[in-house]
Amino acid sequence: MILKNSFLYLAGIAFLTLSKLKNMFQGYKSPKPFDMSHTSKCIDYDIHVVNEWLNHINKYTNNSYTIAGKNVLELGPGSDLGVGLCLLAKGCAQYNAIDVNNLMYETPEKFYNQLFSKLENMNIQKDIINILKAQLAKIKGGRESRLRYVVDKNFDIVAAFGKSNIDLVFSQAAFEHFNDIEKTISQLSEVCKDGALLVAEIDLKTHSRWIRDVDPNNIYRYSNYVYNLFCVPGTPNRYRPYQYKEVLARFGWSNISIVPLNKLNYKIIAYSGMHKNYSAEINQMDYLSIMLCATKRC
Repeated sequence: MILKNSFLYLAGIAFLTLSKLKNMFQGYKSPKPFDMSHTSKCIDYDIHVVNEWLNHINKYTNNSYTIAGKNVLELGPGSDLGVGLCLLAKGCAQYNAIDVNNLMYETPEKFYNQLFSKLENMNIQKDIINILKAQLAKIKGGRESRLRYVVDKNFDIVAAFGKSNIDLVFSQAAFEHFNDIEKTISQLSEVCKDGALLVAEIDLKTHSRWIRDVDPNNIYRYSNYVYNLFCVPGTPNRYRPYQYKEVLARFGWSNISIVPLNKLNYKIIAYSGMHKNYSAEINQMDYLSIMLCATKRC
């Protein structure tokens, strides 16, 4: 086990180095596990994400919540407006999104054409499809739209959307990339109305492609000093579930639910070789991804 942990420690250093070099030379390209050339996969991914969010809202609220008429905010929307269009198709009044990377300009028209065809095949009414097309044309033309996409290197949520305007916040595998969780949640508390919901899937694993499968907790093997040597914008922040819960409670969120979506089967494996900062059971190192739901206190 000692030899294995030593190998994985060194392998992780190699992947962290490659990740840093890639970011330096290529920048940030896509948050999805595949690029936009895989159009059908990207569309199915967006639809799946929305359906999973709504399924977890139903479980969290005992089927007492509807997104109809809601003002929705997505944090870190990624490479396209597919999620926003799907949410509008399901009845939300306004879709807002904020990101530090302007990835939307690279989205090919083919993606949206296929998405609209997919929605038609899902029995979305033709008049709704036409509304979606009109809203997409408006945002592309720089006009006021029910789709709003803000790019801000400072990720200033309050400046972008004002105070007490948002009913519902979604996020998909983005929270783990925020380098200042306290600031982000503090700002959410300002922009959200009393009683607003937060629904966020958070990927707690190592993100480098090969090693995440072999050693999903690899990023937790290192001290803060060593890990920070390899950090670039968007590097996983290594927050654990209990830390998210503590910060949310401090900034006025209640009824906080954290559900594991993916777990390691054996805790002895989950904690093997972890740095002392992550060796206590409070870290729940067997949790590899979670769905977090919370309500802003009235």
